[in-house]
Amino acid sequence: MSPEPPASELLVEKKCPDGGLPDEENYSVFSAAMRAYLTYLLGFVILTSTLTATAYFPLIPMLSTHFSVSIQAINITVTVYAICQAFSPVFFASLADAFGRRPVLLSLLGLYACASLGLALNKKSYVALLTLRALQSVGGSATVPIAYGIVADVAVVSERGKMLGPMLSTCNAISAVGPVIGGAVALGTSGYAWVFLMLHIIAVISLLLVGFTLPETARNVVGNGAKPTYGIWKTWWSFFRGRWQQRGDKTNAYNTTRKPPQVDEKTTWQLLSAFVSFRIILYPDAAAVLWMVAWSYSVYYTFQAAIPVIFKDIYGYNELEIGLTFLPGLAGMTVGGIIAGKLVDRNYAKTARKCNVRVDLKKGNNLKDFPIETARYRKCLPFLLFEVTLLVTYGWVIHLHVHPSIPLIMQFFICGSSTLLSHTASTLLVDIFPDMSSSAYASGQIMRCGLSAASVAALQPLVDAVGRGWYFTIFALFVGVGSLISVATSRSKGMRWRRKRQDAPLWRHAHVRSPGGE
Repeated sequence: MSPEPPASELLVEKKCPDGGLPDEENYSVFSAAMRAYLTYLLGFVILTSTLTATAYFPLIPMLSTHFSVSIQAINITVTVYAICQAFSPVFFASLADAFGRRPVLLSLLGLYACASLGLALNKKSYVALLTLRALQSVGGSATVPIAYGIVADVAVVSERGKMLGPMLSTCNAISAVGPVIGGAVALGTSGYAWVFLMLHIIAVISLLLVGFTLPETARNVVGNGAKPTYGIWKTWWSFFRGRWQQRGDKTNAYNTTRKPPQVDEKTTWQLLSAFVSFRIILYPDAAAVLWMVAWSYSVYYTFQAAIPVIFKDIYGYNELEIGLTFLPGLAGMTVGGIIAGKLVDRNYAKTARKCNVRVDLKKGNNLKDFPIETARYRKCLPFLLFEVTLLVTYGWVIHLHVHPSIPLIMQFFICGSSTLLSHTASTLLVDIFPDMSSSAYASGQIMRCGLSAASVAALQPLVDAVGRGWYFTIFALFVGVGSLISVATSRSKGMRWRRKRQDAPLWRHAHVRSPGGE
């Protein structure tokens, strides 16, 4: 009997015919070197989402004093940020899916840069603080689903972990120093202006990098990357070089043309397209995954809001020390992102072998008859139980005023496990909606940020009512039960619901089937 071929050499399952591209056309013409560059570029760009939050949290006590408002009033700015974080991607992700990634991403980064500069210049107005934080959220939050969309554009489903893991780890590793920088700058300058100026500088750098080097990847605009681009879809560098060719790879040559790229008429954006993310929530296969995304992300977001108050009230830390307390959790997020990236690819390969599926690394696999839900959630329950146990323990450790080293160590593992679970579910969400990857991720933003906003809004009142020990116990039970139901539902019914959705006449009429996808 011949040995089983390794995962890297697997092709296509016999009973799952490939419904994708012609034999001569690959899923993506972007080279491995370009995919590697995009991985780290996107990791830096989405700092506008993550660093905006992590650098802000250590400022909560200072902002409360400076604007003469309560901690709860500053927490409202966090809630408003989360609400905008939920709804901003709904609009911009659908635009990116229809018109391309580049023009939308450039617009968002420009808005974010302006809002950050405004926050740095605002000295007296709490209303201005609230408004500009909302605009900052609008500009930064939608960069994440666009980044996920770019990964889905250029990488086959079996290798997306190779991009997502390093991308998220790059973002989280840099974000880890955000609270330290934010706390240090605030303490050293006795103010917050330089923190927002730092965010403004990052936005400007991201804007330049995207403008000069990010190629258009949207599949309805450039196909697998071989279609010609024009105008706003071309990199600024190509204009300076005076050429119509964006990349020098001989397998990725663009044809010289003066016509703009042809966007598929079926995916041309209309105002109602902005609501596609809300429609996705209503599909049962998506809803099951979305609740997993929401519950796991709410753990991270709740901790970011709780940590400053905990370490100021209980341990008497100043702004710099509060910033340092974020490091263990953010280091855990970095490690969790790395592990998630490796696990999603490994679990896919193992499930493929078990189902006698041969994975095509060039054209991608048709997922309609493949149990992708089982593959992505393979052996995730131990991580979930580990997270819930730590959440309960953390609350009582804080309640008993145990030495701060203990909760700091626990923050590393809690944030690491929540990040692993959140990104695993987010990857599955993009997998089951390959034709609208950014919009699908945006629907996850709606759910996770909506739940996180509610969690942060209820945080202080519940802590005041029952204490931190019981608060984290109740919170852990909600997270555990909700996540367990979501995973069990996806594994048992997700594939059947997904196939029913794909076979529905309205769905088949409304969506172009993506090569190498479903």
